Amino acid sequence: MKHFSDVLAESIIAKRSVVCVGLDPDLAQMPPELVAGFARSGGGEEAAAACAEEFCCHVVSAVAEVAAVVKPQAAFFEQFGPPGWAALRAVVRCAHEHGLPVILDAKRGDISSTGRAYARALFGGAELPGGGVADGLAADAVTASPYLGEDSLTPFTEHCAQGKGVFVLTRTSNPGAATLQERELDGRPMYLTVAELVRRLGGGYIGEHGYSDVGAVAGATAPEALSAVRAILPRAFILVPGYGAQGGSVRNLAGLRAGEAAGVVVSASRSVIYAWRDSGREYAAAAADAARTMRDDLVGVLEA
Repeated sequence: MKHFSDVLAESIIAKRSVVCVGLDPDLAQMPPELVAGFARSGGGEEAAAACAEEFCCHVVSAVAEVAAVVKPQAAFFEQFGPPGWAALRAVVRCAHEHGLPVILDAKRGDISSTGRAYARALFGGAELPGGGVADGLAADAVTASPYLGEDSLTPFTEHCAQGKGVFVLTRTSNPGAATLQERELDGRPMYLTVAELVRRLGGGYIGEHGYSDVGAVAGATAPEALSAVRAILPRAFILVPGYGAQGGSVRNLAGLRAGEAAGVVVSASRSVIYAWRDSGREYAAAAADAARTMRDDLVGVLEA
């Protein structure tokens, strides 16, 4: 069973790219003619979910040559009910068909019994009476919240033994992150305690490329915190949101590189998948151009 960290490292090395394209299908930002076409088909949850699926799959196909990984945001699909869940599964399958690993941005975290159910839903599937297993989403990695403590994370990290990965929220990119994450705990910011938890949980899951299957989420909008997280996690992948629309720049990533695959993936959603709104080009082609520009902007992260 190949480690998730090896799959991600090999994708980064092959593409010479640390680009992670976030898939946040917002009907209000999609091309009106695309949304209108599905509305004419009857509307409702099914039409909305089908529109999200088509939009994301076309984007995935367009960015596959330059992106190292994609990151669907579960909430944008779940809002459409059962059809949205089916659409999300289809988008994960589409990414795999294009050779792209998938980080499912679900930010789950709950007591251990509930955590196991979440993990089965996102990775594999629950065992069924009489035999068989339900269809899970087949994500390669998920994001998880540490707020409930270590026992809320182990139901996810246990799946690292089956080739899966986990990214733990550490110091996020949103404006309100400092409210709790930078509160002092034993004389230092709480996010550093979380980083140490990530290091401990990931110590037993190290791939051939030297990276752990348990990584951290740390935003480009807080470069000092990002550097501090890297100092504690020299062998973990860091998923870096906040680049692009949230204001994080490549300058904020200085010194973040670790190992031959950089040990980092940089995520952008709106600035890539909705690039058509500024360029006027067809949406998938505009997304491909934006992803290519992002890859070229970030090439120094690989080479520094």
